Amino acid sequence: MKNTSNTPPNAITTPDYWEDAWAHTDVPDAIDPRKDAPGNHYYQIMHALFTRALAAHCAPGARLIEIGCGGSRWLPYFYRAFGYEISGIDYTVAGVRLSQAILDKAGVSGRIVQGDLFDPPPDWIGRFDVVVSFGLVEHFENTSQVVSACARYLRPGGRMITLVPTMRGLYGLAYRLLRPAVYRKHIPHSRETLVQSHTDAGLNITHCDYVLGLPGMISAPASPGLPGRMAFAASCLYWKLERSGWGIPPNRWTSPYALCFATKSGETQT
Repeated sequence: MKNTSNTPPNAITTPDYWEDAWAHTDVPDAIDPRKDAPGNHYYQIMHALFTRALAAHCAPGARLIEIGCGGSRWLPYFYRAFGYEISGIDYTVAGVRLSQAILDKAGVSGRIVQGDLFDPPPDWIGRFDVVVSFGLVEHFENTSQVVSACARYLRPGGRMITLVPTMRGLYGLAYRLLRPAVYRKHIPHSRETLVQSHTDAGLNITHCDYVLGLPGMISAPASPGLPGRMAFAASCLYWKLERSGWGIPPNRWTSPYALCFATKSGETQT
């Protein structure tokens, strides 16, 4: 495996940036969309999307890998919801440790390795039925290159799921004004650019669209101070309206995320 201390090609973040981020993060609970809590609205939407997309990819023994899995709360979810054999790869020591700690806390087994996504273990090439990434490809200037690298892990006929923060419209404006240093670590994406990067990588798009009509202003009620609590309350009110069918449809101007499902050409999907 390549020396993981080097910044990957075209990356706009560094290993040190992520080592610091994961080293100062408490071990969170795994994602559980069954919880009836206001802040779980996003995960319930994602669960519905995943259930529709993965119905044909959940045979006994099916394998899923998360690329860039540092601090992942998703891996235990995919094990519990779909029964996948789960694996993950991340290029930071702290990210791998945190991911393993989350698995241990959830009582879920899986294989997590530290490594360069562009130089996978030989036995992982073409091995997985599902390849997922959450907030990974937007940290590279050449999105198609990193999508292509992720596709190497996928078996013919397998499915790739890619989620990115758009960093456009209302969401991007908020980050440019309030968290400019974080904004500069991202390449903004639209549904069209996400489709193009997967098409350039030789994948077949089955679905690509925006997620959520509005970003949640605050994701946890424990946010400090009166402004944080008021923002969270406003988000909860909006999410209640959205669940009742009165929300803003996902769109390029106000949605915080774009999600792409694609397949790798080859044998008939099972």
